[in-house]
Amino acid sequence: MLPAKEDIHVREFYDISMEGQIHRLDLPVPRGSKIFPTLGWLVVVSDMNADMFMLHPFSRRTIKLPSPISLNEQLLENGDTWLPFFLKAVLSADPCLSSDWVLMIIYEIAKLAFVRNGDKAWTGIDPPHLNFLDIYYYERKFYGVSCQGIIVACDVQGPNPTAGHVISRLPTSLKALGGSMFYLAEWCGKLVVIHRSINVPSIPKSFRIFEIDFAQGNWVEVTHLGNKAILLGFNPSITVDALEFRKCKPNCVYFTDDTHEGRVDPDGRDMGIYNMVDRNVEPHFVEESCSIIPRWLQPRYEGYTL
Repeated sequence: MLPAKEDIHVREFYDISMEGQIHRLDLPVPRGSKIFPTLGWLVVVSDMNADMFMLHPFSRRTIKLPSPISLNEQLLENGDTWLPFFLKAVLSADPCLSSDWVLMIIYEIAKLAFVRNGDKAWTGIDPPHLNFLDIYYYERKFYGVSCQGIIVACDVQGPNPTAGHVISRLPTSLKALGGSMFYLAEWCGKLVVIHRSINVPSIPKSFRIFEIDFAQGNWVEVTHLGNKAILLGFNPSITVDALEFRKCKPNCVYFTDDTHEGRVDPDGRDMGIYNMVDRNVEPHFVEESCSIIPRWLQPRYEGYTL
């Protein structure tokens, strides 16, 4: 999903499986809204009225969410109505297919909160407070990873839904990777951690992928994704079988510039396709630069097309 242009309600979608075809879709989203895709839905946070809702872009179905202002108790105490900073949003299930869904968010970088279907308020996750970079839903639990490679598990459907437990840490042998970008994804039924080198002109772009051995606490490096491709950005990681999507390259990592929105590369150049074999990077969107972060969206609702 590309940045908004003059017509704020019409958004453009760059289709990587259709030779870069551009689709246009009218979305009823207020001006200045922040948008976070997850499972084919758009989590929308409006700066105009502090409203928050989920929008299905094809069926136009909306689900109202509790006000995000309630997430920041200090702002409420001061009588302010500023919105907290949001980083990512992740659904546990597609609301088109199940009413038993949970939405988790990263906000103010260090904090996690969730809302279940029907909840009237957000529920915060207890410490540890870490600088979370990514969250992912895997085998009925939410997982978060910090900038130091610390992984936390949250069982929001269990007996202690507000607890976060550290289950793995960056191994000592990989300490040099600390302080960089980390992501979580599912690959071949396994939870993996993806390390992305910081965007420094003098250092080649690189990605390293590790399978988490929960029993031993080890991180086992994955050097080949097979026919899979992983899409990273300002959205939950998406893993696809490249053989099912025309023009999608296997054994590659598709990435967008997902640094914090106040520090986005002004030329939008930190985007591309990373080949796990030769470690080269090629562009996936070259028509224009993007000074605002694009998002990946994977349509998941049969019967609706762009």
